[in-house]
Amino acid sequence: DVSTWSAVAGFKAKNWSFNWDFKHCSYRKDPMLFVKDSSSVLVIWEMNCKLPEMEITWVSSSHHGQVDLDETRNSTTLTSLDKMHVVYTAIISGLPTVNSNITYSIRPPRAMSHLIRSYTFSHLPNPPLLADREIVRFGAISDNQCEVTQFLKVLKSMTEHHKVDYLIHAGDAVQDFNSLDSWQTDFASPLSYFKIGQTTPLIYTHGNHDFDPQGLYPYTGKRTWHAYTLAGIRFIVLDSNIDSHEQDRWLEDELRSEASKKAWFRLVLVHISPYTQFWEKDSWVNKGEKHWGSFVRTRYVPLFQQHNVDLVVSGHQHNYMRGQDDHMIYTIIGGAGGQLDTEQVEDYPVWASGKAKFRHHYVLMKITGDRRLIWEAYDAECGTRLDAFVLHSRTEA
Repeated sequence: DVSTWSAVAGFKAKNWSFNWDFKHCSYRKDPMLFVKDSSSVLVIWEMNCKLPEMEITWVSSSHHGQVDLDETRNSTTLTSLDKMHVVYTAIISGLPTVNSNITYSIRPPRAMSHLIRSYTFSHLPNPPLLADREIVRFGAISDNQCEVTQFLKVLKSMTEHHKVDYLIHAGDAVQDFNSLDSWQTDFASPLSYFKIGQTTPLIYTHGNHDFDPQGLYPYTGKRTWHAYTLAGIRFIVLDSNIDSHEQDRWLEDELRSEASKKAWFRLVLVHISPYTQFWEKDSWVNKGEKHWGSFVRTRYVPLFQQHNVDLVVSGHQHNYMRGQDDHMIYTIIGGAGGQLDTEQVEDYPVWASGKAKFRHHYVLMKITGDRRLIWEAYDAECGTRLDAFVLHSRTEA
């Protein structure tokens, strides 16, 4: 595919020109959006210069056309990784409690007005309305590291066929967390190329390859486990890198919370699945990798079962799987780029009556006004549907 190779070459050329200081003050990475909580979004971008006066502004408009004429503004925070990598962060907070469109602008000092950037994204804190026949759409991907050409094909297939309001990413966006070049060419540039990063808030958990032992996470937001409600789903985001009783206590409190109990669906997002089935056998047996994240299975799965979790979404394993344990569905969606895993190392009963597909893929998850969650997995190469299922909310109306 000439267009794919051309795009990749463009990513590398742009990165090289910044590394060699051939660019005037400009954007290395376009803005990327990360859901912070049910009423705020974190915006992250990167430049090759320091502009302390930069600020972010935004206005909202309801889906019924009503516009909030009061522009809200906030300052930005700068973090210099080195001379050529200056990361800017800002928070769009206090978002409306109704489903809205948010138009935001990054505003540099007046003398540099050519650097103004404006984009719009959907903010959907509430379930879709049955009367309006609304549908909220989530894309879902994982493990795009190493293979940027394949990642581009996945994103191209998804954006050509679907418009998504949010993007779920189950981790391992890059192979090496410390590689600034990889964050540019393998993650930020592909998302920017398809206008996803700038307009589609990410629901993100960290994998083992993009794990920061210092917990700083300049490109994805400084946090570990967290939860929020969007479109009737309680997203419970866990960190399979950190075996911590603090996370245990937080999870128990979250699952007991009214926000979790009242949500139409409870969805856990965690990079390493409780039930990894395919891996490299030598690494699994002889290098101790079978123990990675095992606490998710031994300590967290009983909590999931006790508190009516509906869906557990993971990556790590590079293929697609769906399984079931009583009412709870497990999925693995690690097919956004990395070399596929085909060597079976375990035989967990949860997968016995499910699906396994050794294809690069993406997922479309839809929430409808009649309290359904519709899950569809698609082959990134040919666009055919690999799997589908429907969940009906078990929460009392």
